[in-house]
Amino acid sequence: MPEKSIETPVRIIGSRELHQNLPSILKELESDKVRYVLTVHGKPRAVLIGAEPYLKLILNDNRSSEALIGLQLSALLGGDFDSVALDDLEKALDTTSR
Repeated sequence: MPEKSIETPVRIIGSRELHQNLPSILKELESDKVRYVLTVHGKPRAVLIGAEPYLKLILNDNRSSEALIGLQLSALLGGDFDSVALDDLEKALDTTSR
């Protein structure tokens, strides 16, 4: 089953787990609080988000949660946080807009 974290809505899943658990994953993606990072051979390849949550996200311009997910994805990719804009860090850490 996919790796779940209590502190974050981002769940890491391999392509095999995605294939085996697709119906339950699609059901979970209906929630606007769930994202999956799909990995292939342990490397992030895609971010999965449900269609309805995606529409809410782009229509409401809720960038703080996406900034946090972007930082988490950067960490998974071994990114350099020195290159992250201060505004993005502030959005990611802003708990009032979530």
